[in-house]
Formats: sequence, C-alpha cells, structure tokens
Amino acid sequence: MQLTELQMGLIALGVLGVGAVIGYNMWQERRHRRTAERALGDAQPDVLIDPLAAPVRRVEPTLDIDLGSSLGAAQDDAVLTEPKLQAAADDTVVMPPPARETALTPVAADDAGGWLDARIEEQVVIEFDSPVAATEFSRTWEELTRAVDAALRLRGHDAQAGRWLALTPDTAGMLTRVDMAVQLADRRGPLSDASLSALAHALQAVADRFLAVVHFPDARQLLGRARELDEFAASVDVQIGLNLVAGDHPISGTKLRGLAEAQGFVLEGGQFHARDDAGVTHYTLVNQDAAQFAPETMKSLQTPGVTLLLDVPTVPDGARAFDRMVMVAEQLAHALGARVVDDNRQPLSPASLGLIRGKIAEFQARMTQFGVAAGSPSSRRLFS
Repeated sequence: MQLTELQMGLIALGVLGVGAVIGYNMWQERRHRRTAERALGDAQPDVLIDPLAAPVRRVEPTLDIDLGSSLGAAQDDAVLTEPKLQAAADDTVVMPPPARETALTPVAADDAGGWLDARIEEQVVIEFDSPVAATEFSRTWEELTRAVDAALRLRGHDAQAGRWLALTPDTAGMLTRVDMAVQLADRRGPLSDASLSALAHALQAVADRFLAVVHFPDARQLLGRARELDEFAASVDVQIGLNLVAGDHPISGTKLRGLAEAQGFVLEGGQFHARDDAGVTHYTLVNQDAAQFAPETMKSLQTPGVTLLLDVPTVPDGARAFDRMVMVAEQLAHALGARVVDDNRQPLSPASLGLIRGKIAEFQARMTQFGVAAGSPSSRRLFS
C-alpha cells in the first residue's frame, strides 16, 4: 500500500516527537545528576561508608578538694594548694540529659545578622531553583529528619516579602533559601559521623525533591571541630554541690517546700530552681534520695538530705551565684536542723569555700577566653 504524503508527514512528526521526549528526559536526568552532585559534592568523604575513629568517651572534671574544717595548720596549708581534677565518682548526683532539639527548631524572624553561633554551630545553606512554599518545605523536612539525631535551627528567606521567617509547620511564605545551624556538640558528646550521615541523606532528599542546591561544609573538618568543641566543653563542665544532711530526724517535705519557696525557689522538673528575673536558673535544690520532688508527694516526703547544685558553665557570674548558694544553704540548714557538709560528710571550712569560689571564677574565665561566656545562650545550648 502506497503511503500518502500526509501519512508520511504524520509518521515523521511522530518520530520527531518521540525523539524530542527522549532527548528532554536525558537532559532532565543530566540536570538532576548535576544538581545532586552540587548539593553534596562527589569529592566529599562519605561518613556513612567511611566512618571515623570511635568517639572518645566524654569525662567531666570534678573538684577533688578536702573540705574538712577540723584540719590542723599543716593540713590547712595543703587545702589551699591547687585542687586536682578527676572523673566524676559513681555516687555523684547525675540528672538525665534533656532530649536534643527537634529537627525543626524555629528562630526569631527578621534576624539577618548574627544569626549563626559560629563558635558552636556550622551553617548549611539550601537554595531553591524556584520558590517553595514554607509549609511544604517544613512538612517535608519533618518527614525526612525523623531519624536525624542532631540539634538544628532553621530559618527561611522569603524573597517576595524580603525578610527572614521563623520556620514552623504553619509558617506562610515562599522560600528561596533556607539557612540551617548545625550544633556541633552538647552534653551527650560531639556530633557523630552517624548523625552527620543521616543529615546528609536528608539534605540529599531535599535536593532531589525540590531541585535545590545544598551548600554543605567539609564533613571531616566539621566532625573535627565537633570533637575539639566537646573536649573543651568537657574540661569546664563542672557542678558544685553543697549537701544538707538531716540531724536526728529526716527532713520533712512540707517544711522543705515552705522554706524553699520562701527563698524564691520554684518547683519544676523534679527540682527546686533558684532563678533570676530573666528566668535563668542559678542553682537548684535536689533530693539526695532517688525520688525527685513532685508537688503531689511533698506532703508525705521524708528525706535524709538534699543537695544544692550550681552548674558552673550555665550560670552568669558564678562566683556571686556560689556566694548566694552558700548563704541559702546555711539558712536552710539552720531551719531544718541539718548540717552543710561536703561529699565526705565533712563540715565546710571558710578556706575551702574560698578555694571553690576561685575555681568557679577560673573555669568561667576560660570559657570567656574560648568565646562561649558562662550563662550565655551559647553556653546553655552547648551544655544542654
């Protein structure tokens, strides 16, 4: 059968159409591959396949000082020597660490300058080829980072509005860029290679889904910074405790609560908190028994003792806070019929208290020199 010119023309157009579709798909595939390579870089070491050395176990220092008040003159001279630092003893009061921040932690909107805390964070930037709805990105990011065990802060830039947005699941706007601050360490240790790998996979998925370019720092340098930050944090991570031990009778929970609240303490999270006007905790009052304080059990509580704790890295002007804590300890002890003692059940001497006060100032001076001031928002994130 002889084909007409119209039929031949239609066949030719069909062949050209199929070729155009194939060519377009190949172009899209090459463009997609280039986007993914730009997102994380093919020269970047794969921290999931090529893991680094096992992380070093973090050990915080404690003050090893003989705090006895019944020492002879020669022993008093020894007390005033430089205190040693040692690993925390097994009977040290340890509170469970809080969970890491969720993957989508909002930051203040319109914070264009000074957003990144460069001493403890590393920045990742996500740039979109075309604007993306903030709600869609937030929802996708939450889904992709459920397994990411890292403290992150995010903000998004709305080019149409010309401002930065605090990203929440309900944020409205069209994003052209997202900035992410990755915290390098906290009290659980440095950012691990496994956590970084999980984050990298989530970012790769974002790049694939939104045709975005991800500017990601060198993984090994980032993990090295995380270990260095954690080592420094461990060297100044000290808690000072003053123990109040009951006399002939246990301490009554009802009386303890009344005295603590009269001193301005607030019961929260199983502890009494002494806070300043800004809501920053300066020291806490905890139970020496395993049971934490709770409003519903204070009436029936009977305890052999309590401890006042000062968290050195997170308290502004730690020396002054320590002075106040000592004064409160003495007042509570007098009202409760208790004794203020050290961990060896020895009374505290003025020389010992002065020595501790000096060490608190020393630790906090080291933090200031490092660039993370004690009691600052940076310190509270690092020591969370």
